[in-house]
Amino acid sequence: MAAIHLPTIMLGSFAALLVFSVFFILDWLRARHRLELLMWSLSFFTAAIGFALLSQRTRDYNFFTISLGNSLALAGLAFVWVGLRLFDGRRLHIAAAFAGPVFWTVLTAGVPEIGSSVNIRLCVYSVLVATYSILIAREVLRDKVGETLPSRVVVAIWFFLHGSIYLLRIPFSFLWPVVAGGDTRVLQPFWYGIITFELFVHIIVGGFSFFVLMKERMEWEHRKAAETDALTGLANRRAFFSKLDRLTSEDLGRGALLYMDIDHFKRINDSQGHAAGDAALREVALRLGEGVRAVDLVGRLGGEEFAAFLPDTEEGDAMAFGNRLREVLAREGFKVDEGEISVSVSIGVASGCALSSDELLKRADIALYRSKLGGRDRVTLWTPEAMPLPV
Repeated sequence: MAAIHLPTIMLGSFAALLVFSVFFILDWLRARHRLELLMWSLSFFTAAIGFALLSQRTRDYNFFTISLGNSLALAGLAFVWVGLRLFDGRRLHIAAAFAGPVFWTVLTAGVPEIGSSVNIRLCVYSVLVATYSILIAREVLRDKVGETLPSRVVVAIWFFLHGSIYLLRIPFSFLWPVVAGGDTRVLQPFWYGIITFELFVHIIVGGFSFFVLMKERMEWEHRKAAETDALTGLANRRAFFSKLDRLTSEDLGRGALLYMDIDHFKRINDSQGHAAGDAALREVALRLGEGVRAVDLVGRLGGEEFAAFLPDTEEGDAMAFGNRLREVLAREGFKVDEGEISVSVSIGVASGCALSSDELLKRADIALYRSKLGGRDRVTLWTPEAMPLPV
């Protein structure tokens, strides 16, 4: 027999769903580009309406309380899944997302044997809730590239456990069947009250978990913005040297630093305008980013200066990379308002094992200076015979 007062749990669930719906819609009104907040508000609101209808069910089948009420509760889970896909910038599958509520409504309203049997309905509904919960858990675990939100694993485990608990209702309903109707004088099996209470806890934890995910996302975006050059999207000077210090101090083996400068950049600004200069910077950043590996580090150090650190790379490979970049930039022009232009770059390369970032940069700077002295549009490797910069 149930020792938990089910109407109180239902009322608490309804109130919690409405509160979360209001908070999410208020957050969305402050940041309307974050459509996931709108989806999560709709999720909690539709589930709240569903709970309100479910609280009015009787012993007999009723379309509004049984079919529509549970369908709206399922639609709440569908909105959660849609919101998570928006959260991570993935393609939406609206038809697939809301197939569950449609299937439930058609099945319970169109098949009297199912609509009138509380335990068959319970089994079908449990499978649908478990399916959505596992889909949500899977979606939460799929990080965006380059992003790590600490709470993702915890949220995914929580939804997976919720789905697993709902599947337990299937064998329980055969061992200890549920009694139809909403009459509080009817004593339900002991497990029914426990799992209903778990649902209430799940609503509270689930609501807060999405706020935590959003908070972590905003912190990650602020941190990324502080480390990113706004014009090119590459790491800025501070972020580049911070990561370079870490890579070189970890003694990962032989690495190469390429230090490069766009030739006659001031001339582009003066003759073509600053918009053309910005386009040249973006073009170099694009070509540089296309040619590197996932483990490589690239950044804009300021003005027309760029750098790339290639871990575990020999001198010859670093020189070949620099020459490919130089040749692509010189050969392939890009459009600006005044027509089409191309740029050339001078590159200095320094390579060594277990060198500090300061020493690598000093050597690459000397090699870059030699490239400029040699006529620009070339790649120069630092060697022990290279003379330091003149005073």
